[in-house]
Amino acid sequence: MKERELKEKCYMEALHGSISNVKVVLNHMKKIDLQEGILEEAVLNKDRMRTILHLELALADYCILLRKMKENQFINYLPQMSKDINALIHCNRFEYHEQMIIVYSQRGEEDIDVERLISFGEEILESYGLNI
Repeated sequence: MKERELKEKCYMEALHGSISNVKVVLNHMKKIDLQEGILEEAVLNKDRMRTILHLELALADYCILLRKMKENQFINYLPQMSKDINALIHCNRFEYHEQMIIVYSQRGEEDIDVERLISFGEEILESYGLNI
């Protein structure tokens, strides 16, 4: 296997893992939301705060991988996708409210379309014959 093919395969495997990680964190957040009124509010708030931090890191990891894949010319994406990717990588404040993600950076407040980001990665995997 040529070096570039091996590198591409490694990137695709990492992309698969990264998307899975983001989905796991998002699913955990939904489960926390379903526990409101069942568990103590203090317990839910602590779990929610930790999960939001995990989501921020998972998305940043995913976006860095997408950017590296573009720099290595394995993929390409539109300027709007680039804006979301850069916003997630460079944000200095990350908020999650009712399945909406808002990040704050030097450019100000930006809404992130996470579903589009995840779908984009899944489409890449599908084009390489990998499914999530």
